[in-house]
Amino acid sequence: MIKEELEIPEIWTNKLTKIYDKGKQELKAVDEIDIVMEPGVHGFLGPNGAGKTTTINMLIGAISITSGRAKVKGRDAGSVSARRIIGFLPQDPPFYNNMTGEQYLTYVGGLSGLRKNDAKEKTQELLQKLGLLKAHDKIIEKYSEGMKQRVGIAAALIHDPEILILDEPTSNLDPIGRDNIIKDIIKLSKRMSVFVSSHILSEIEQMCDKVTMINKGKIVITDTIKNIKKIYSLKGKTNLIILNTSLNEKIIPQLKEKDFISDIWIDENDSKIHIISKDIEMLQKAIPKLLIDNNVILREFYQPESSLQDIFIDLMTNEGNNV
Repeated sequence: MIKEELEIPEIWTNKLTKIYDKGKQELKAVDEIDIVMEPGVHGFLGPNGAGKTTTINMLIGAISITSGRAKVKGRDAGSVSARRIIGFLPQDPPFYNNMTGEQYLTYVGGLSGLRKNDAKEKTQELLQKLGLLKAHDKIIEKYSEGMKQRVGIAAALIHDPEILILDEPTSNLDPIGRDNIIKDIIKLSKRMSVFVSSHILSEIEQMCDKVTMINKGKIVITDTIKNIKKIYSLKGKTNLIILNTSLNEKIIPQLKEKDFISDIWIDENDSKIHIISKDIEMLQKAIPKLLIDNNVILREFYQPESSLQDIFIDLMTNEGNNV
């Protein structure tokens, strides 16, 4: 029995579909997507209009499912039992701006079914954990964007959910605000699973182990970030080599003569040689002789790892046919 419970996904969808009827036309916003989310932090990525928010709205029960199925920890998405275990932060959280942070959280706690004293106690706990205690009696209208996002997260946590769903949690924040929210999410992930939608790929790399990429309502790829980078490398997408020697200017002309080199330049930011090679193995064989013949010292020779953003841009541009 315990084993079965452990195997239930945090979020599970099967052919999940949402079609909007626009008069004589139908818009398929989400097209038969399958998601299996394991415990931890799962990133949900896609360009604007890809279907991310529509998917989230079906998971939390805000809109109906056209066809297919979705479950949250084994409960049907949209059911009362599923909504009770979800904490949700929308992209633009709604607030009563004339309330203080403390008043708002206590109010939301009451809406969530907490008794008045329990709501007050939980509010104090969350204000402390999210660094809002000093501003507890300040009206929300006076809060910075980062503070508002933290109040939004606190409101999502007030009823002790089992899973947290965040839609663009760092949108409209400055770098410091973003960094603080990312740290908050990482801390929260030690207590509950987090499903986070974002278009800021560097942040997803900091928070998530596994991601699902969606475009035009369809899933392009879903896997761990580590595996996606590995697959991408094996597909020959990372054909950039960085070379740094004691005399970069001297050996560039000789490298340009090699027919397996497509492009070569010294990057103005790091002063290193950047090489695009059609045959990396041939390049690896040629470098030692080149260094010896020219009495040049090798300082660096490596193949940089593609960032998640590089891979995302390529996948979205090429409709997911690369991986």
